[in-house]
Amino acid sequence: MSAAQLGWDTDMKIYLPKSSHPDPVPSYQVNQEDIKDKKGDTLHWVIDVVVNGQVERYVTVRVISTMRSVEICSRATIVYEVIKYHERSAPTEVRLILRDISNDY
Repeated sequence: MSAAQLGWDTDMKIYLPKSSHPDPVPSYQVNQEDIKDKKGDTLHWVIDVVVNGQVERYVTVRVISTMRSVEICSRATIVYEVIKYHERSAPTEVRLILRDISNDY
């Protein structure tokens, strides 16, 4: 079975710029020692978003809201503050991404 079939969101990868994994990698491939001291809201994620038929890549700066992310009866939306991945060393703007983590597709 593929990672998506097992329930992994393949549009999101962990980004650890100051580690042995400077490139984004799926969370299930990350060495747990690299993230053991990080809390969920301090991990940086790379998120691929389809906009007008093209994939745009963003990296999270911080989590804005996780208010309903743990409720079993909600859509579990998380709001991230993001910058464009290719501008991560000198961002020109900050955006928000609402990430619906319900598994209803």
